[in-house]
Amino acid sequence: MKKTLTFVALVLVLTTSVIAGTLAMYTTSIDKLAEGSVVAKEFILTEGGTDTFTQNVTIAPGETQNFQFSVKNYNGSIVSETAMDLAFDVDVQAADGKSVIAPLVITVKDSSGNTVGSVTGSGTIQLNDEFSLNAQGQEKTYTAVVTWPGTENTDINYAGAGFGTALKVSVTGTQK
Repeated sequence: MKKTLTFVALVLVLTTSVIAGTLAMYTTSIDKLAEGSVVAKEFILTEGGTDTFTQNVTIAPGETQNFQFSVKNYNGSIVSETAMDLAFDVDVQAADGKSVIAPLVITVKDSSGNTVGSVTGSGTIQLNDEFSLNAQGQEKTYTAVVTWPGTENTDINYAGAGFGTALKVSVTGTQK
């Protein structure tokens, strides 16, 4: 009986050990297996170093005035990290408290001298350009050419302080 009891106890211990080993749950954890973060790219669009717009420049029939403006995609040594599309609006309208000088022709030219838009009297010139993705900073320069063509017997209609035309340039940059 003693042998039988020992044998049963041994079988019970072995069975319990097998069941306990197969039913046991083992866990381990690895803290910070991988970790990361993201930050936004620099998106820089500022007015450039060229801006020759001035207020109340006088003009008469047969004369031309040039105004330059520019935009750039860098600020000091920090360059925009994205390519961008540029949309310019050159609004030509009556100056405050005045009537527009209708014969004026306003033409916008790029840095190569190519005409990119024109309007007579008043209206909006819309033009598009882009900054490509480049590690070097870029600047785009444009010239607004205001011409009062010599006209016969109509120039007297716009003489005096009651007439003036204002130009306002705005630009929107959009990430490509």
